[in-house]
Amino acid sequence: MSAKPTAPDSGLQQLKDQGLEVEVRQQHLLVHSVPYVTMQRQIARATIVCKYMENGDSILAPNSNSDNHQVWWTGDFPCRADGKPLRELVDSTVETPAVPVDGCSTKFQFSNKPEEWMQTGFADHFDKITHYVMLIESQAQAIDPDVTAYTRKIVESTDSESVFRYADTASVRSEIVAVSNRLKGLKVGIVGAGGTGAYILDQVVKTPVAEIHIFDGDDFKQHNAFRAPGAASREEIAAHMKKVDYFRKVYDPMRKGIEPHPYFIDATNVSELESFDFVFISVDKGPARKLISDYLRSMAIPFVDVGMDVDLDSDTLLLDGTCRVTASTKSKYDHLAACLPTAEDDEDALYRKNIQIADLNALNAQLAVIKWKQMFGFYEDAARAHQIVFTVATTSVAREERSAGRG
Repeated sequence: MSAKPTAPDSGLQQLKDQGLEVEVRQQHLLVHSVPYVTMQRQIARATIVCKYMENGDSILAPNSNSDNHQVWWTGDFPCRADGKPLRELVDSTVETPAVPVDGCSTKFQFSNKPEEWMQTGFADHFDKITHYVMLIESQAQAIDPDVTAYTRKIVESTDSESVFRYADTASVRSEIVAVSNRLKGLKVGIVGAGGTGAYILDQVVKTPVAEIHIFDGDDFKQHNAFRAPGAASREEIAAHMKKVDYFRKVYDPMRKGIEPHPYFIDATNVSELESFDFVFISVDKGPARKLISDYLRSMAIPFVDVGMDVDLDSDTLLLDGTCRVTASTKSKYDHLAACLPTAEDDEDALYRKNIQIADLNALNAQLAVIKWKQMFGFYEDAARAHQIVFTVATTSVAREERSAGRG
């Protein structure tokens, strides 16, 4: 979603009115065709890039905590008219990491603030951009007085349709848009929307995946409210909604692409998972886990299976147990038979023993989501563990079944 060009504090319209080639893309402001001098004293053109972040119906000023006076630059390092580096822009002419904007490859980050704005910072993006344009362009004009950044060319925005109903400014603030984009476009399935599955969903909806499909045939009941993110109202509990419909309603104000499936996965419909890029399995029955994991394995679809085993000690009245995360990838799946509990369950015994605590559900979900993000290059994964077990009593994590590499 592009930042709103009519925002009263943005300075964007002023930049356009002055004739600069301005574009807003992924919460960044791009100013194209800025002339500069190369080391060979030739005139070239490049793009200035800076953050341009929404905050409700306005744009955060450049002097806010989430923004600053710095900009990025796509060209070679700008020089003076004599070919010497324009060192006022930055202390070093060494290339810096690229700005996290699709289709925009930057080389340098500049830092320069005029004396009058040293204490307060730039008033708006108009002041910030025109300051940098003047510094860089003036050296080019010393060689060719007719060259200018104010071309009056209109640039069409190249922003793709976002899955979010409002912009992901969290990734922009942290400068990890490029990292987050590694999850972009994925079709993800979540089989089971119980305590752990609900917390998995809570995290996945905040990523740029294209589609999230939730499978569960149960109703959302009162006990579910105590094991799910957020706070359900009495009216929502009384409505006897399907879990998947309830969670779609909860997260729909934030994003698109959430598809509820109000039924369980079984032998008649497991093929519906065929088109997914990744699947989270969060079920409490062994045979269902076996059916789903076997199918995904046969289709070479990566997945993470989660499980909790919590018991109450009748003597101490203390809870102890484990949270398990088991991953399967194209290169590592020989551990599944030993790691996945797939035996037939005694349903009465299961529900007497199946103690679910929201914090452990949430922890189990977070471990699963972290593993998923490692598998898709969001997080570093030095251990390559495909089996992770957290033990409550020792608050320890064991990493097992390691892989030699990604995939």
